[in-house]
Amino acid sequence: MKKKAIIFGAGKTGRGFAAHLAHLGGYQIVLIDKDQGLVKDLIKRGKFDIQVLGNETANCTIAPEAVYHINDPGWYREMPSVDLMFCSVFGSNLEELAENLAAGLKIRYASEPDREINLITCENQANAATFLQEKLCKHLDPAMHTWLHEKVGFSESIILRTCLGAERNQDPLTVRAQNFFELPCNGEAFKGKIPVVYGLKPMENFSNQLRRKIFTYNCINAVITYLGAQKGYTYLWEGGRDPDIIIVARQAAIESSDAQIAEYGFNRNEQYKWVDAAFAKFADTNIPDPISRNGADPARKLGRNDRLTGPAILAMKHNIKPEGLMKGIFAGFEFYDEKKHLIISQQVSDKGIDAVLTEICGLRPEEAIYDLLRKEYLIRTAGE
Repeated sequence: MKKKAIIFGAGKTGRGFAAHLAHLGGYQIVLIDKDQGLVKDLIKRGKFDIQVLGNETANCTIAPEAVYHINDPGWYREMPSVDLMFCSVFGSNLEELAENLAAGLKIRYASEPDREINLITCENQANAATFLQEKLCKHLDPAMHTWLHEKVGFSESIILRTCLGAERNQDPLTVRAQNFFELPCNGEAFKGKIPVVYGLKPMENFSNQLRRKIFTYNCINAVITYLGAQKGYTYLWEGGRDPDIIIVARQAAIESSDAQIAEYGFNRNEQYKWVDAAFAKFADTNIPDPISRNGADPARKLGRNDRLTGPAILAMKHNIKPEGLMKGIFAGFEFYDEKKHLIISQQVSDKGIDAVLTEICGLRPEEAIYDLLRKEYLIRTAGE
């Protein structure tokens, strides 16, 4: 009998990474999503294609065993027999997911209380697994809390594969995925046996690994994206091959990496392998990843704990001046967010740089990084 995996979140990452790896590992796939239109299309089509960019031999078609809307209680009947769960719903939707997931876990508790089950979070958000577990407790009777902590594992993962939507000439459900098949995760968070999943890479001492990903991988991405947008580029790889942009992005990567090595004790050679892998990916012409997608929601991405401001704070803590990181931050100020019709520099004009540094970047006036960013920004914009 085939193993069964439930994927909460049937978007591009849910289908193009979680479902793909589970499928390759021999799991039957059950997809659950809150988008009525997507659910309807998946049920009607009965399958979807994965196009692996630059490696056509790895292309595949996945036919889910079932597809449900999150509010359809029909998916509860999958819970007694499910072997593994993934969630890829975006961090902002985790609290909403907790309420629905709690209802499903009650069925599992009633039918299979002694059988462990694990959930892998596929979110670009630090502590997503812990957050989801805490929110679940609010929707479960206290009598179930012990069971939840002893029998349900919540493992955080690091998403390093880019998944893109279909091109115009493809089936709309097609996912175009990077030719990358590893899913690093917290190996110490599983209950019972570690699940056997294609590409799963359980790791020890995981707590700082997602921070490393955000402060290295996402950091380099953001610098290339925002400087690339200023040059009018359409795709990330264009910026990733621009010599002037590479100089600034490399500078930011060194600042962030050296700060992380000082703070977290990362091995230097290992850290710079992350850096080199990021630059290689972002210059890969096989991945037509739009600048507009990568730069979206700059207000969140310039937040205190995110990819540019976060490593800049850490750099200052270790007496490293964040020259490249500041250039990335200021370029982010100029990025036009198409969905929100927002340019942060306009907020600077309307409210002043101090308001943006506190409200968007989450900085405090007494912090050295606040003073440095403020002075540098005023110097750069003097006379405009």
